[in-house]
Amino acid sequence: MNQTMKDAMIQITGNDRVSDEENVLSQYSGNYPPSLVVWPITTEEVVNIVKWANENSVALVPTSSLGPKLRGSSLPKVENAIVVDLSKMNQILRIDSTNKVAMIEPGVTYDELIHTLKLAGLRPLMPFLPKGSKSVLASCLDREPITIPRFHWDTPDPLLCTETVFGTGDIFRTGAAAGPGTLEEQWEAGQAQKNPMGPSQFDPYRLVQGAQGTIGIVTWISMKCEKLPEIQKFFLAQADDLGDFQEFNYALFRRRLPDEHFMLNSTALSAALGEKKLLSPWILILGVSGHGDIADEELDYRIGDIKDIARESNVKLEENLKDVKSSEIEALLNRASEVPYWKIRAKGECQEVMFTTTLDRVQEFYHVFHEVAREIGFPLDQIGAYVQPMNQGTNTHVGFDLYYTLGEDDSTEKVIMLLSRGQKKLLDEGAYFSRPYGVIIDAVFEKGSPLTVDAMKRVKSIFDPNNILNPGTLCFKEVP
Repeated sequence: MNQTMKDAMIQITGNDRVSDEENVLSQYSGNYPPSLVVWPITTEEVVNIVKWANENSVALVPTSSLGPKLRGSSLPKVENAIVVDLSKMNQILRIDSTNKVAMIEPGVTYDELIHTLKLAGLRPLMPFLPKGSKSVLASCLDREPITIPRFHWDTPDPLLCTETVFGTGDIFRTGAAAGPGTLEEQWEAGQAQKNPMGPSQFDPYRLVQGAQGTIGIVTWISMKCEKLPEIQKFFLAQADDLGDFQEFNYALFRRRLPDEHFMLNSTALSAALGEKKLLSPWILILGVSGHGDIADEELDYRIGDIKDIARESNVKLEENLKDVKSSEIEALLNRASEVPYWKIRAKGECQEVMFTTTLDRVQEFYHVFHEVAREIGFPLDQIGAYVQPMNQGTNTHVGFDLYYTLGEDDSTEKVIMLLSRGQKKLLDEGAYFSRPYGVIIDAVFEKGSPLTVDAMKRVKSIFDPNNILNPGTLCFKEVP
């Protein structure tokens, strides 16, 4: 079968974009090693691969980011799978500065996009310090939170339109890109693929986003960007408890005054900066900007209002802390991570826990997770925490990073225990795992409504009836 599979893929993509060499396959190994890796460069090639997989009942695992892969969602969970690596589809198809929209293929990374958008006077709406080799498209599909909640209007942001090859092999364009007319005709008419809704009253982009490659393979997206500010300042505040920031945070959400707005614990900020810093347990980070001809005036009134709210809320805002300068923070927020990735650099390895809640409950969940870590004996100073308000502050992404070194004091075993017991405890206490990975997946779907799981499987059966796309992921355990 493997030789037949290889010959078929060579027929589609050519010999130089197919590999079954062990040193290549090992880079994509999950629960099982793949049988083959193929690198398509056009949507037509993706369609032909999907159609062949349907005819021959072969699993496909789409991926587009280079390593390290911390979450494992794009690694094979069944035998004899083909990894469809989209990293060679790496064109920035269009940048529309007027409408603040970029259209990109899956292989476009943050390193590339940040640089190219800057030349056009734009910046991407992006997560905190992503991998430079991270696929921007994959990040958008995974709903990774952006650092600027005032521009986060809807959960899918900054994702707009998509071109998707469903598990049937059918090509579907979502939102304004669906037509009428070709993309070129739409551009000539002044359209920018900015409206994600539709076609008609159907919003299919919501099906592929968060599906971890189980519904379709996305071959390009359009995404929101923002104008580069003419001037920008950053402010920091420290606290022993997140509750000390609560009144201040909610007042800022209502007024939409800062751009960047998030919190890190001292462990995570030290890891991001690459050295141990003497800080309070929690650090609040705010970025304030001015634009256009009145940039200075805009900056002044925003800062003035923020400082007024800070005084009323008993929050001490500073441009520089004793051990951290605001210029260091600004440098982190205008680029992707250096190599090695900052989460790996801390101790050599990292495992992630992520969930959604409301801002007022974050400190509670932080204590819950720490209690489990104490019981297991995992060092608390090796748990980084990132708190990112989303959707205008109406909900909050919480990420716990477990930094460890392989073979050090049973650290691997303790991490495995903490991932299992800690996440289960968070789930029982009401944490919402909207992006489940790894050991928590089954518990999430067991706790959910059977009707919801059944509905998800029915949707899957429509768009991927033969279960060829990333089988074994989420609640889709059936194999082709």
